[in-house]
Amino acid sequence: MTTKSLPTPYFMIKEDLLQKDIDLLRTSLEENWGNYVMGYSVKTNALPWLLTHLQKQCFYAEIVSDAEYQLSKHLGFTEQNMIYNGPIKNQEYFNSFLLQGGFLNIDSHDELAWLQALSLLYPEKNFQVGVRVNFDIAAACPEEDLIEEDGGRFGFCYENGALKDAIDLIQSLPNVKVTGLHMHSSSQSRTLHIFAALARTACKVAAQYQLDLSYVDMGGGYYGGRPDKPNYADYFKTICGELKKQFDPSKTLLIVEPGVSLISSATTFVTSVVDVKDIRNHRYVVTDGSRTNLNPMVTRHEYPHHIERKNDNRVTLPSQWITGFTCMEYDRLFECKDEAELLPGDRVIYDTAGGYTMCLNPLFIRYLPSVYVEKTDGEMFMAREQWGIEEFLQKNYY
Repeated sequence: MTTKSLPTPYFMIKEDLLQKDIDLLRTSLEENWGNYVMGYSVKTNALPWLLTHLQKQCFYAEIVSDAEYQLSKHLGFTEQNMIYNGPIKNQEYFNSFLLQGGFLNIDSHDELAWLQALSLLYPEKNFQVGVRVNFDIAAACPEEDLIEEDGGRFGFCYENGALKDAIDLIQSLPNVKVTGLHMHSSSQSRTLHIFAALARTACKVAAQYQLDLSYVDMGGGYYGGRPDKPNYADYFKTICGELKKQFDPSKTLLIVEPGVSLISSATTFVTSVVDVKDIRNHRYVVTDGSRTNLNPMVTRHEYPHHIERKNDNRVTLPSQWITGFTCMEYDRLFECKDEAELLPGDRVIYDTAGGYTMCLNPLFIRYLPSVYVEKTDGEMFMAREQWGIEEFLQKNYY
């Protein structure tokens, strides 16, 4: 089986490229801190092959829902190899997770109430939890481009005292201790300044509230696979330089939770041209892929890509619009300007397609495409078959 023989559309994960990013992450943490846990953000891409592959590479599963908890358990992760985050935890799993000693970061008032109840129910047990910190990162980094102008909505606010109240409540429980801080905060720019500010804030909170931390969880949100942007070596040199001002690496674990930066650059989405048509002054190139496969939330305007033409004997056209298979007018991906003509059978291959694509693909008009893995030895492995009506109809009643 070769890539040329595979029916499109499909996602392709190249194992050697994935391993390159894994090795860079591990080396960067080893050189700058030494005492660390690599978590993988399950929500970014929950493909079972990927999760089991990363488990073999000693990654923990970073989960944010009961479904992700169940999936990770099914695939062999234990609570001791998971990090439970997010604002909508399940109380049953919350209790089970803490009883089993997994990493759990408190992110809601419900969880504080559950923790109080659990403390009373098991007075003979000692529990350790982390708390997610929400602080004004816009004030700390006024020049940065943030995801939301009003700031993030997760965690407990430092400025209005909600963080202190949460920590005080937890510390008042006789058998519970705050042993971690979760610092994840999203930004558009993903610069080193953002992560330096997060690390400084972890130091500040720990010192101000006299916390003896066994871990600092820096979350995710890193760039990956782009030569013009910071990589793991840059990030962890910056982060660890700040954290060492307050924490001893031999005593405090550094947890990281990459998602997009780990899987995107190893993954492509391969589509074929199925038709071309001229309508007034426009040439439209219809493909069997779609914006719904690559950008389900319709927020992106750029699609890194490369094109494979079946032959080189082509005229140059001033404009060609690459479009998807759906019946929606917005399903236009990008314009080729002054490039060789595209014809049926040519392939349009989208790069950096591994993060927030497979997991967000809707069941709209066509169902989920196949996923293949190109192993390091060149062997091709099908990690997921294309969905048909049998998969779509499962657990439907009519």
